[in-house]
Amino acid sequence: MNVHPILAKRPGQRFETRVVSSRRLTPTTHGIRVEKPAGFTFDPTQFTFLQLETPDGVDVRPMSLATSPTRPHLEYGVRVSQSAFKRAFASLQPGNSVLVQGPLGHYLLDASRPAVLVAGGIGITPLKGMAEYAADRTLSIPVRLVYSNRTVDEIVYRKELEALEQGNPNFRVLWTLTRPEPGSWTGRTGRVAGHSGATLLAEAAEALDQPVYYLCGAPGFIQACFKSLVEFGISEADIRIEVFRGYGVSA
Repeated sequence: MNVHPILAKRPGQRFETRVVSSRRLTPTTHGIRVEKPAGFTFDPTQFTFLQLETPDGVDVRPMSLATSPTRPHLEYGVRVSQSAFKRAFASLQPGNSVLVQGPLGHYLLDASRPAVLVAGGIGITPLKGMAEYAADRTLSIPVRLVYSNRTVDEIVYRKELEALEQGNPNFRVLWTLTRPEPGSWTGRTGRVAGHSGATLLAEAAEALDQPVYYLCGAPGFIQACFKSLVEFGISEADIRIEVFRGYGVSA
């Protein structure tokens, strides 16, 4: 596979590998698993560059790793769109070749302090990896996930997160929907911002000793959550952010 010029200027090892599985996660998101190259290691959870063949030629994007380094494959998830890269991503099939370069980034789980993970939509990807790592390594730290989506059918990795919650007594998910269909949802509703958001974040952090907050999602979601946390009295030093650009309106 030819290497995109962008990758020649970026750090990290480069590996050609193959897709293991490809599936629609929700009506608007898609996920893949790829073979983990021999010698490839990463921390929970960094990102890589992912290069694909598209109808317009090779294209590359920075992509959060949506799984823990304790798992046997690398995993990625995206919100689908009409871009050449996203269309090529959604059409990948087992056996197709992709190029991975990395790992990179400092958006990492602090295994020594309680964690409050706050995700909007497809921003769940690196936080899913953190939650998997905490479970697989049987970390003693409490981990809380505040996860916001628009509708029930847009909850990404719902079954995986429910399984983690059942298997790890230190892990708890606080779900909230912003635009549920009538009769489809009996759980929490509202955004993770403003008065209702502050209440939800306070519930997530209840009884935790100096937790670290990990925010991940679209820019508007990150801004609103960050503002709520600061107004709630959380030090900026205890807030980590990962912004997913190009996804439009946040959950």
